[in-house]
Amino acid sequence: MSTAETSPGFVASIGGLTLSVLRFVGGVFLLLGDALAHTLTGPFRGRPVRIKEVFRQAGRVGPGSLGVVFLVNFFIGVILALIGGKLLLKLGFTRYVGDLMSVGVVLELGPLLTGIIMTGYIGAAFAAEIATMVVAEETTAMQTMALNPTRYLVAPRVIATMLMIPCVTLLGDVVGIIGGLAVAVSVLNLSPQLFFDQAWASLEADFVWRGLLKASVFGVIIGTVGCYQGFRVKGGAEGVGRVTTEAVVTIIIAIIITDAILNYFLLFRLN
Repeated sequence: MSTAETSPGFVASIGGLTLSVLRFVGGVFLLLGDALAHTLTGPFRGRPVRIKEVFRQAGRVGPGSLGVVFLVNFFIGVILALIGGKLLLKLGFTRYVGDLMSVGVVLELGPLLTGIIMTGYIGAAFAAEIATMVVAEETTAMQTMALNPTRYLVAPRVIATMLMIPCVTLLGDVVGIIGGLAVAVSVLNLSPQLFFDQAWASLEADFVWRGLLKASVFGVIIGTVGCYQGFRVKGGAEGVGRVTTEAVVTIIIAIIITDAILNYFLLFRLN
């Protein structure tokens, strides 16, 4: 088959993929804008977002996920300390493993891995819940009763993830550093005092705020994309499973791309 015959099909595929991505991104931003509008202007119109639902979702996102986040962050701290400690041991600078842990966990690994964990824990749940409601025509019934699904379903979830994931990330950072401490003491033969002195000396307030900012953005992505995918469901139970899987994959990709963009601006443009 000649290049001339395959070229139009290839171009059409690329064009179709580009349009699908743009349509998806546009739909996500429209849903986010609608949720923010209900959050910010709803109280002035007598239609505020239900605070009780926000707290219920916050309980799922925050306290409900701490066990998983702590477990993963602890062992990520162990892994980072083992790899970094091995390299620093060759150079004779094992005392700086505390510096590596504080900066690496707080600025990058803590927010990123917590976001990925919460994608599977919360993002998938949001997509499955809303998709099930769409299949059961519960959202249609809400619209029939003049109840806006964005106000009742999306806004509380987005607010909860945006506010709680930074809190979970901050606690996970502490647990990750403790994991690094365990390696520093038991494998690298460093004293706890030296480890914490080095970690504290290298940890700047800007690093903490930048990490929490990234976590907040990841929370918005998880809440919005998870809900948006739920509304896109087609079919029955098979469709629910499909959009749930798509939600997890899409959110992880979006988080990683956003993380790269934020790192560029936070580290090189906004100093």
